[in-house]
Amino acid sequence: MGSIYLENFIDMKIFRDSFWLGRWVQAIFIPWTVVSILFVLFVMSNVDYAKLFSWCGLIILLPNLLFYGIVFLSEFYIIFSDDAFILKNAICPFWTKKVFYGDPVKLKIIYLSGYTIPYIQIIRGARRFAWRYYLDRVRLKDFPAIIDYLREKGIEVHVKGMEYFK
Repeated sequence: MGSIYLENFIDMKIFRDSFWLGRWVQAIFIPWTVVSILFVLFVMSNVDYAKLFSWCGLIILLPNLLFYGIVFLSEFYIIFSDDAFILKNAICPFWTKKVFYGDPVKLKIIYLSGYTIPYIQIIRGARRFAWRYYLDRVRLKDFPAIIDYLREKGIEVHVKGMEYFK
């Protein structure tokens, strides 16, 4: 039984990069965390502890919850198996999106350059709205292989911002 699982695992192609090499981590996560810690230390030395958790605590807590929530949303990577590709969140591994190669879908991969994060949209049928899966865990140099592999499997892929990947 263990060898069957290992054989299936070997057939998978995983496009995942390190957490510390992500664009959000380098540009915003580390500086934001350092500034937040320094702000808390500064406030703790000048404010009464009873007031810290009432008024100042909300000022510190709410932006941090919002920011770290955004970071959790951007941590997707791609797994290719024999019959489908899977978008999986690296921080919350239960959050996955599986798309079979035979499904009638259209993919949009968009990258606006700089420190923005490329994202993928999975469009089914005539629906206009599609969730954005931000692929911060995928290296930019892996996108040509990903796009080619998806097109080989018969999936319609539209690319914006990565014109040299067509």
